[in-house]
This record gives sequence, C-alpha cells and structure tokens, in this order.
Amino acid sequence: MYRKRYETLGNAIKYHRVSKSISQGALAATLEITPQYLSKIEHGAAHPSLDLIFAIADALDVHVNELWGQED
Repeated sequence: MYRKRYETLGNAIKYHRVSKSISQGALAATLEITPQYLSKIEHGAAHPSLDLIFAIADALDVHVNELWGQED
C-alpha cells in the first residue's frame, strides 16, 4: 500500500546524496547504519523509522519534506 511512498523517499535520498557527491558508505557511516541498509532504503525495500528519516534529512542538509517529494 505504501510501497510507492517508500520508493519516492528512497529516490529522493539517493538524488540528494548523489547531487552532493556523498557515497553510500559515507552517509551510512554518518547515520551509523550499514551501507546495505541504506541501499535498501534507497530502493524502497526498507522502511526506516521517522527518527532515521529526520537524521537522513539533516545529514543531507535538506528539509524532510524534500525527501517526500514536497516543497516547504
């Protein structure tokens, strides 16, 4: 039911990560998660906690709404 939303989230995370030239490994280390888990998030296959979503937004220096495909 929410698969598309998690795919949107994952695509946005990957877009912002790549646009800032941050590797999966570097972002995962900052977040204290494995690169494999970050990959699953980016592919919409994992459902991160709300705390982790906010941590990802902070690490990428974007507003959390940008990760859901919304503007401020």
